[in-house]
Amino acid sequence: MLFRLEATQLLGGEVRRDGKSSLAHVILAGQGAEGANPKGVAAQTVLLTQLGQSASVKFQTTAGGDLGRTVSNKASASGFQTVYADAGLAGVYVVGESNNIREAVKSAAQALKTFKVGDIEVAKKKALNNALRAKAHTDSRSIERATQVLTAGEGCYIKAISEVKTSDVEAAAKKIVSKLSIASYGNVDNVPYLDEL
Repeated sequence: MLFRLEATQLLGGEVRRDGKSSLAHVILAGQGAEGANPKGVAAQTVLLTQLGQSASVKFQTTAGGDLGRTVSNKASASGFQTVYADAGLAGVYVVGESNNIREAVKSAAQALKTFKVGDIEVAKKKALNNALRAKAHTDSRSIERATQVLTAGEGCYIKAISEVKTSDVEAAAKKIVSKLSIASYGNVDNVPYLDEL
């Protein structure tokens, strides 16, 4: 007897958990590209590269990119993605002091909702450099990149980055915000609720 598994569906939602900390950790996430879709993963990677991902220099606090400019002195923010064979999550991770977190999260959500590609060639080159650097080093992004390699094939993924178009990247942003979820931990008193975003 054969079983047919349905693809994982993102339903959206909200989770808040208090913790003993002066900081609030917040994830804004939506539906991302699945690993079986190298073109989608590549477009999403270029999107997150322009938004700004975790700094490549150890102990550097800002991710730069659009998020770095948007939340700058309010908090730290970084684009992130988690890729599985049949589904994915992508979005923004924000961490900051409780008195700054509301404005920072709202700014990050706005950056996602109004995302427009700047210079597509620059974003693609940065995304490609990040992928090649992660391949050569054992940094924290290597696990993420390994997942992409195993599901899509390294050559296919690298080639797909160079073929990404502006419309692909903007479509990836729209896909993320179409069913946004929020999860927060720590000093969550001032974290905005999903309906405020």
